[in-house]
Amino acid sequence: MGDGYAQKVVLEKQFSWGGGLKAFLGEKSLGNYIFWGVTALLTILLIKESFSPSWMVHWSHPKWGTVNVAPVTGIGIGLLAGFMGGAVGAFISLFSIPLYTIWLGLPVKVALGTNSMASAIIGLFAAWVHLQKKTPNMKVAIPMMVAGLLGAAVGAYISLGIPSKTLQLYFSVLVFLAAGSMIYRTLFPAKDEGAAWIKTEKKGFWIAEGAWLGQSYRTDIVTPGIGNFFIAIISGIVGVGGGFLFTPMLHTAFGLPLVVAVGTGNFVKVANIGSQFIVRGVAETVIYPLAIFAMAGGYCGARLGRRLSLAVNPKYLRIFFGIALIIIGLQYVGIKLTSFSLIP
Repeated sequence: MGDGYAQKVVLEKQFSWGGGLKAFLGEKSLGNYIFWGVTALLTILLIKESFSPSWMVHWSHPKWGTVNVAPVTGIGIGLLAGFMGGAVGAFISLFSIPLYTIWLGLPVKVALGTNSMASAIIGLFAAWVHLQKKTPNMKVAIPMMVAGLLGAAVGAYISLGIPSKTLQLYFSVLVFLAAGSMIYRTLFPAKDEGAAWIKTEKKGFWIAEGAWLGQSYRTDIVTPGIGNFFIAIISGIVGVGGGFLFTPMLHTAFGLPLVVAVGTGNFVKVANIGSQFIVRGVAETVIYPLAIFAMAGGYCGARLGRRLSLAVNPKYLRIFFGIALIIIGLQYVGIKLTSFSLIP
């Protein structure tokens, strides 16, 4: 029997009902018990505050609008968006930003600002985990982070002057493209060949190289930074980190192994979204208590989603959540699926 058969057996075991449930519930350890206890506590608190809120925040700004919101309901945004994003390995902001507007009624620019705080801090934890696993190439990441700080600040500043309806349209287009790409890559997976065309023999400060599980790579550190500058501008306008753009760029265009591209991209994403948070915070578009509860829910939701991806074949999850992302995008732009008419 060859390696293909062995992999097939492993997958069948991995996605069996018994093994899947065990993977989702996690190991019998103190840390896992604490995780489930915290998740249960947050869920109970969310349900209670949804029906009988004990704490309401009145947020108002002459430019950005007015909203009354129960900060604890941010747990629900974090749990749902984190769960969906964790299950497919990306796109958490693409889920959370529409939910802030559709579910809690936040003005779009306030949703972008509040999400930027939650995403930046959660991203720091994710980046730290990757650093411990030694997956990032910091020589590639640092120039991209510097470029991202500048580009995302420019994009976030531009977005403050764009009408809310136009921002929602831009964001919805991004959602549809991401959902379409997710479904397409699930049905027609690309070959993991990296950028074999990069054959430079140069050495020195401007060249980064390394290896991951026997796969060697080398690239310059200037071109990825330039690429991320333009990605960060786009990301800053629509309020996301841009990982779904620069991670494939690092992998396919610059030859980094996928794991290294993801680890490196986590640091770049923190710079991109962190820069937006500074600009949006100065512009007073952040509801801080709501963002804090969204972070707590997002952490638990992302872990649950990641466990689901280990318990269920990820192919089906990506198709399901890709369709869910399309539905959310349609609702966000103001289209009812029941009647196909614009929301008045």
